[in-house]
Amino acid sequence: MNIKNYRKLLLKSLFCAFIMSSFSNSLVIAQEASDLQDVQQIVAIVNDSVISLYDLKQRTILLTLTSSQRQKTQAEMQQLQSQAMQGLIDEKLKMQEAKKYKADVSNKEAQSYYERYASQFNMNPDELEKALNAASVQKETLLAQIRGTMAWQTVVSGLLDPQVNITDDEVNNQIDTLERNKGKNEYKVSEIFLIITDNEQRDATIATANTIHEQLKQGATFSAVAQQFSQSSTSAVGGDMGWVMEKELPKEVNKQIISMKIGDISEPVISEDGIYILEMTDKRQILTLNNADIRVDLKYMLYKTETDFSDEKFKLINDKVLKIAKNTDNCELVEEKTKNIGADDGGVLGQFTIGALPIEIREELLSLEIGQATKFYRDPSGYRSFILCVKNIPEVTLPDFETVLENIKQARVQLMARRHLRDLRRDAIIDYR
Repeated sequence: MNIKNYRKLLLKSLFCAFIMSSFSNSLVIAQEASDLQDVQQIVAIVNDSVISLYDLKQRTILLTLTSSQRQKTQAEMQQLQSQAMQGLIDEKLKMQEAKKYKADVSNKEAQSYYERYASQFNMNPDELEKALNAASVQKETLLAQIRGTMAWQTVVSGLLDPQVNITDDEVNNQIDTLERNKGKNEYKVSEIFLIITDNEQRDATIATANTIHEQLKQGATFSAVAQQFSQSSTSAVGGDMGWVMEKELPKEVNKQIISMKIGDISEPVISEDGIYILEMTDKRQILTLNNADIRVDLKYMLYKTETDFSDEKFKLINDKVLKIAKNTDNCELVEEKTKNIGADDGGVLGQFTIGALPIEIREELLSLEIGQATKFYRDPSGYRSFILCVKNIPEVTLPDFETVLENIKQARVQLMARRHLRDLRRDAIIDYR
């Protein structure tokens, strides 16, 4: 089985598991699903846009699906409902701003985004719609959120991008900074960001951040939670902030990330602009070769789990494969010889970066010469050995002027977008019913 396909299947099964486990939490809401279409009760008016009880219940269930699998307490469900309301308010503000600048999102564009969203879980659009309906969430609820995200991206690129003015000196200074910091750490970070509009909302926002953090501790997927909860423009890409150097982020955030290990999720970090929850996805040294970036072409051989062999026989096969690989420097020849010792399956896996492969096989692959094979590793299909066919080591060079310019621009646009949304919130007339 291809590693990429295997990972997609895992995502699909996890998404379905979230739906099934969350169903019990939303059971009371789901029991009313048949009546929701007829609910005309207004729960809030944002400037001149209405939020109905139906909208609120649907968005709450959608947020529930994104959170962890364990049973929710009543307090947690109330917190999710509060966050659903804030999300709907932001969505109305974004759509109103988009309408002001005629930043329309067509049905075709929204559907295309929906299809990409489904593909993240290895689902087609119809499968995703059935999965949502199983939890009493209508497709239109997710599409409305998608339209809000896309409309805001259009506003950001059309309104805020032109306001960013970056001089050549700033770009050259950034390139000089990279050279001076060669060998120092930089970090690949994802974020969930919550805006603190004013002191009155401060405690409520902190409580929301704590609830989100607890859900992540219980196993919720960071990127999925970021897409649903984060109020940063990075939510569209699962919170991915890209590579950042020390001191590029607010001091409170910088202090946190330098102490994190790969895979860590931070406690909520309060800064002047809002609250961050951070995930450390990778680290590397600036302008220094990172083994994770080395590209390899792999083939494989597989003994399926149901194959009848004893531990002793398996050890014998493993030793034979390693002996063949050690004395061969030709990928095709290794594949041919190993098939002769009774493997159930084999073939091409494709090209990967080392960093995209399971952690347990990375070190061994890096130690192999072309044509050699790893020992056998257990996976859901059985016992698999990987044959190294090509190893491409990238050249480490300074990024070019245009790349650095774009990176600086995007960082500033993100900051401006957060502040613009915060200002829209402060100026909005919100009537809760």
